[in-house]
Amino acid sequence: MNKSQLVAALAVALLSSPALAGTPPEGVEFQPRRGFYTDTNVGVFFTVGGQNSYSNAQTYLQLGIGYDLTERISLGAHFGMGASAQNCFAGYLPGSETCALSDNFTMQFLNATASYHLRLMDRVYLTPKLVAGYTRLDPAPVDPDKGDPGRAVSAPNAGVGVGFEYNTGMDHFSVGADVLARFVIGPDITSFAIFPKVKYTF
Repeated sequence: MNKSQLVAALAVALLSSPALAGTPPEGVEFQPRRGFYTDTNVGVFFTVGGQNSYSNAQTYLQLGIGYDLTERISLGAHFGMGASAQNCFAGYLPGSETCALSDNFTMQFLNATASYHLRLMDRVYLTPKLVAGYTRLDPAPVDPDKGDPGRAVSAPNAGVGVGFEYNTGMDHFSVGADVLARFVIGPDITSFAIFPKVKYTF
């Protein structure tokens, strides 16, 4: 081997070492970002039951914060607001189709949320969840205490939901959609919220 061939062989050996030590072609396995997060949700809301069977669909807004305890389990707190339109829960006045109390009322929810992330495929998760908290109804659609019918009332609620979450290619951002059913204990009102969501994980 002459001098020029020796130099060429050494050059190839030196250049090949970094290439072999580099990132493999298939890349690094995707890991979703977990930790403290906020989410914003805007969708539709309606109640079921009552004299009118169901209310007209209304706008629903929900804002939340939370923390991912593990890759699969998350805890959060959410404030949501919707309205029940044209659904009477107090019954009609005798001989008429006029609701005894208001058949249009707002519902404000303050809930604790526990979610589980079930991986369906890369970046896509099914997210069943449990919620519980308090609801404010204004004005009162039912009057269990026979007091001022124009006042607002508060009552506990509990519910279940399911949705999906997609971890986008933009770091920190996830998108998805949820269906959430809640039962207000006392007034005995069931509500549904259906909404897309945008989640930012810090």
